[in-house]
Amino acid sequence: MKIITSGESHGQNFYGIVEGFPSHFKPDLERINKRLKTRQSVYGRGDRMKIEDDKVNITTGLWNGETTGAPLTFVIANKSTTPPNEKTTVPRPGHADLGGILKFDLDDVRTVTERSSARRTVMDVAIGEFSREVLEDLGISIYGFTKAIGPVEINSMAHEEPEVNDHPLLCPDSNAESKMMEEIKKGYDQGYTLGGKVTLVANGLPAGIGTFTERGKRLTSIIASGLFDIPSIRGVLFGGAEEIWKMKGYDTVDQIHSGFVRETNHAGGIEGGMTNGEQMIVNLIAKPISTQKRGVKSVDVFTGIEVETNYVRSDTCVVAAIVVVATAMLSTIILSELNEEFGGFTFQEFKDRLDVYRRRVKLGR
Repeated sequence: MKIITSGESHGQNFYGIVEGFPSHFKPDLERINKRLKTRQSVYGRGDRMKIEDDKVNITTGLWNGETTGAPLTFVIANKSTTPPNEKTTVPRPGHADLGGILKFDLDDVRTVTERSSARRTVMDVAIGEFSREVLEDLGISIYGFTKAIGPVEINSMAHEEPEVNDHPLLCPDSNAESKMMEEIKKGYDQGYTLGGKVTLVANGLPAGIGTFTERGKRLTSIIASGLFDIPSIRGVLFGGAEEIWKMKGYDTVDQIHSGFVRETNHAGGIEGGMTNGEQMIVNLIAKPISTQKRGVKSVDVFTGIEVETNYVRSDTCVVAAIVVVATAMLSTIILSELNEEFGGFTFQEFKDRLDVYRRRVKLGR
């Protein structure tokens, strides 16, 4: 499955093309649009999200609402099509501005900002929610939740993704979530941003998805590469990686008992670059976004004079939004890998091949 996206933060539209998906699957556009709304409405977002009303259209690759096997084209229109700031040659630290303007010999930082903006993740969510729906039809569920924001962290595991109407930060612990929201409000009032942690969970994957034979095809490599593409992500950790480095090696091994049962899951469902039939757990570390209300030191690229950056608008905390984006990204990665290994011309053929494999390995949960 080949995927390419395009579009700018204040361009007319965002586009996504999915090539290599089989025929006879009927995507639920209402479901995708609901997910796009969640991305916009989680707590901590900025003024831009009040402007947009993101809705997706699939303009090619469907016939009577079903996929045809031809490339699918996803389109999302922008309402805000005028950048809120004037031309500038002052790159913002922590962004793609400096490297982009120098590499491509540009005379306006906005040229870089328009594509590098996290606004582009709107298309990742649309394609990812389509992928998540497909995976559910294949018996695989993927969800995420907020684990930490600033100094507030939970130690519990959510068994499903919290509903945004009840949990504005998609955190399953209401008491901790209230404290997180207080931290975000404090950051908003005082002009700084906050980072945090996100946990992703995948259930229903059989053992052996991915491979050990080539480093670029190891599932850990593919997943990490995709998740690191999300702006603000600075860490991708599988299973208990954040803690097991402190433990004795013997205690970190997920021993296999009769019936292929394991009492621990330190590996997070992946061993040797492949799934092992256990629940997949991926933890993400997100930095505070670099745009600050207070100016920070930079240098005008053309004059060489040290100046302070100007503030335009930004989110205060994107951790809950990352739950939505990262869940989408993981869904797309896993669907793409499954399609590569088992996909056929029709969706039913895809399902049948995966079912045959499941019966053979007898480890999927």
